[in-house]
Amino acid sequence: MTYLGARVLKNKAEERSTRLIKQHIVDDNDNGTHEELVAQTLGGRTMNVMLTGDNLHYNDNSLYWTKKRYKKYQSEQSRRESIESFDENAVDCAVHDEVERLRHRIPDGKGIGHLGIHKESDYRCDSSKPFWNLPREMFELGRYGPHRPEDRKIKLHFDIKNFIQNFEPSEWSYEVPEELMECPQMVDITDDNTGEVHELAKKHTPIYVNEVGHNTKLHRNVFIRDKNQRSIYYYVGIDKEHALNKGDTVELLVNYGDHYEQVRERKGYGRKNESEQVGSDEEDDAARLRRNFLEREESENDISTLNVFDLHNLMEFLTDKVLDPINLSIRRACPAEVFKKSSTLRSRDLIARRRIHWIGEKLQGRYQDLLADEGVDSDSELMSGIQLLLDQWRFKSLPSIYLKLNEEIREALQHELTEELLYQTRNRLPNPLDESVWCETAVNLMNSTTLLIGQYWFCYSGLVEVRKQFLAEKLLALAMNSAVAIRDGVNALKNNESGDLESQIKISSLTFKSPKLIIKENTLVDENEKVRDLYDIQDTIRYGTAASMADIQAYYDAIELCGIEPHYIPGKNKRVYDCERSIISQYEPRDNEAGDTRSPQHHWMVRSVDTIKRGDATVNEQWYIENQVLLVLHILASTCVDWSCTSEDGEEEGATETWYSLEKLCAEINLDLNKAKRALSLGAIDPNWPPEDEPLLPDSGDGDKKKKKSRRVRRRVAVPKVVGFSDSPEFPGWDVKGVKRCTGNQIDNYWGHPDLPEGLRVRSKVGVRTLIDYAEANNCVIAEAYEEYKDVTKYYNKKWGA
Repeated sequence: MTYLGARVLKNKAEERSTRLIKQHIVDDNDNGTHEELVAQTLGGRTMNVMLTGDNLHYNDNSLYWTKKRYKKYQSEQSRRESIESFDENAVDCAVHDEVERLRHRIPDGKGIGHLGIHKESDYRCDSSKPFWNLPREMFELGRYGPHRPEDRKIKLHFDIKNFIQNFEPSEWSYEVPEELMECPQMVDITDDNTGEVHELAKKHTPIYVNEVGHNTKLHRNVFIRDKNQRSIYYYVGIDKEHALNKGDTVELLVNYGDHYEQVRERKGYGRKNESEQVGSDEEDDAARLRRNFLEREESENDISTLNVFDLHNLMEFLTDKVLDPINLSIRRACPAEVFKKSSTLRSRDLIARRRIHWIGEKLQGRYQDLLADEGVDSDSELMSGIQLLLDQWRFKSLPSIYLKLNEEIREALQHELTEELLYQTRNRLPNPLDESVWCETAVNLMNSTTLLIGQYWFCYSGLVEVRKQFLAEKLLALAMNSAVAIRDGVNALKNNESGDLESQIKISSLTFKSPKLIIKENTLVDENEKVRDLYDIQDTIRYGTAASMADIQAYYDAIELCGIEPHYIPGKNKRVYDCERSIISQYEPRDNEAGDTRSPQHHWMVRSVDTIKRGDATVNEQWYIENQVLLVLHILASTCVDWSCTSEDGEEEGATETWYSLEKLCAEINLDLNKAKRALSLGAIDPNWPPEDEPLLPDSGDGDKKKKKSRRVRRRVAVPKVVGFSDSPEFPGWDVKGVKRCTGNQIDNYWGHPDLPEGLRVRSKVGVRTLIDYAEANNCVIAEAYEEYKDVTKYYNKKWGA
C-alpha cells in the first residue's frame, strides 16, 4: 500500500462543517427502520437485508437531525402511538435548510462527510501530513468471504472436504460465530472441485495479504473482523509509531493467530518447526503422518456419530461437489479405450479420489451400524439413497488406470497408500517413518513393504491367489535383505571397518537420528541433584536422550569408582543435548532376576555411534532383527493382507498352508520362532520419556482461522451466553461483546470503552455514535460525552459489562 498524501477541508469548508455538526444530533430511531433485518433462506442460511425507500426513516433517510427538528419529532412520538402523519418538513429550521442547499449541489450519493455536504473540491492537498489511523479508526480493505452461497458450509462438511483435498482449504477458511443448520459454520473460499481458491475470491484484495507468522521483525497492519457473525472483512490500521509519509509504501500484513498454527507447521514455519526441528509435510514424512493420522482419527470419530439424515446429507454434498468432478477428470485423462500414459491428470485429484474411497469405507461401517439399529427404518428412502451412494464411492477403476499413470502421479499415489497402511497399523507400529524411533533399515523396510502391499493389493489386477503368491515372495525377500543389512552393519562395527564409504553406509543402516535438542535438567538429575540411574527408569527413554544419558552415567560411574567429585552437574552448569546418531547396544543387567521389572530396556541400551566405534559397547544384533525387521514386516503383512487361501470363485479353501506365515518369515531372517513370538507379544518399542511439553500458545492474532476441535453439536442452554468479544471494526477504540439471547439465534451487541464507568456498556450503535459525535464536535473525551448523555438510560446496559 502506498500513501499518496492527505487531503483536508479548506478553511471555509472546515469552519462551516464544525458549525453545522454542532447543531445536529444522531437519530435514536425507536422505530428501528435503520436496523438490518435477518432473513433465512431455504437450507438454513441467513442473510441481512435493509429496508429502502424515499424518506422511509424520515429526515430524508439521514441519521443526523437538526436539534430543532428532532425535538419536534420526539414530542410527536411521545404523544402518539403512530406518527405516520408527522411531517418534519413543516418545522421551520434554518440549519436544515442550509444543509439541504449544500446537499442539492452534489449528485445523489456523492456527498462526503457525516452530513454529506462536501465535494472533492472542498478539500486541499496536504503533503506534510503523515497518515496513521489507530487506535481511533480503521478503514475497510474488503470482504474476505463468503462471496457465494456455497462458501458457507457446515463445519463437518468442510472438515471432510479439507481432508480429501489434502488440507489446502484450511489455508483459506475461517470459522464464524453464527451457526448453520444448528451446526458450527465455516467460511470457505476454495473451489469444491479442486480445493484451490475460486475465481471470484481471487478478484478480492484480502486473499493477497500475507501474514506475520512468528517473525518478530514484521508488523501487523491489517485486522480481521466479522460482520453479522458470518462474513469476514479485512481492515487496515496504521499506528502512530509506523505512520506513513507521502510516497511511503508498506506491505500489508495480518496475524492469523494460533488457530492457524497447524497450517504453519504443515508449511514449515510454525513454532515446532523451529523449536523441535519438526519438518514440513513436504520434507518430513514422519511429521506429515502424525498430523494426518490425527485428521483421520477425527474423521472416523465424526462419522461414527452421524444419524441417517446427517450421513445422507454429507454424502450428497461430497458426491455432487467433490467426487463427480474428480471422476470426470480421471475419465478424461485415462480413457478406457486407449492405453497410454497420463499427462493431464493431477496427482492431487488421484489422492483425493483415494481418500474418498477411504472415507467411503468408514461411512460403510456407519451405515452397517445404522442397519443394525432397531430404531432406524432400514427401508427408508434415505437409507436406500445412502447404499446407492456408497457403491459410487468405491475406487473400482484404480487397477485399470494404474499402469497408465506417469511416474510422478504413481509415486504420489504410492505415498497415499503407504499412509493408509501405516495408519491401519499405527497402534502396533508407533511413530512410523520416524528416524528417531526406527533405524534407517526399518524406515526403508516400512516404505518398501507398504509399496508392495499397495501395488499388489490395490493397484494390480489379476487372480487374487496369484497376486498373493508374488506379494509373499517379494515380502520375504525384503525381510531377508533387511536382515542382511543389519548383520552387515554389525560386522562392519565389529571389524572396525568405518573408514571407507561402503562401511559407513552399512553402519548407517543401524543408526537412529534424533534432532539436537537441549535435555532439561529435571530429566538428567533427580530432586536430590543426583544423576538419574539410567537402568531404573521405568519408561522407555527417547533414544537420543538415552544415548547422551548413558555417556554421562559412564562418567559418573568412573568418578565413583575413583572416589572423586564430579566437576559439573549435567543440565545445570553444563548444557547437554540429545545425541544425534545412536545405536542399540547390549549389556548384562546388574540383576538378571529383577531385570525385567527394573526397566523396559532390559539387555539393551542406546549408545552413541562414537561409543560403539570406540569399542566401549557392542551392537545388539538380536534386538535389531526382532524389533526393526521382524515386527515391521510381520505386523504390516499380517494386518493389511488376508492370507487365507481362496478358490477362483472366492470361496475359502481348506488348505492350512498360506503363501505367507510367521514360520516362513523366521526362516528367511534366521530367527528362532519362539523368540519371534516373544518379541511379537512384547510389541514394538515406543520411546516416549521424557514426555513432550505442550507449548502454551496465547492467541496473539485476531482471526479465527480453522481450529481443529470436536465437531459434535451441543444442546443449547436457555441462558444468555457471551459468544464473542473483540475490538469493534466500526468504532475504533471501542470493544464489542456479543450476547446470545435465551431463545432463538438472535445475538445482541454491547459496546464498551475505557472512558466509560466500570461495568457500563452501550447497547446500540446509535448510542455509540451519539457519544463519539459529541466528543468530536466538542473536542473532548468519551467520559465527558457520557456525562452529557448519562440520563439517556436506554443507551446503556450494566448486565453485560465486565
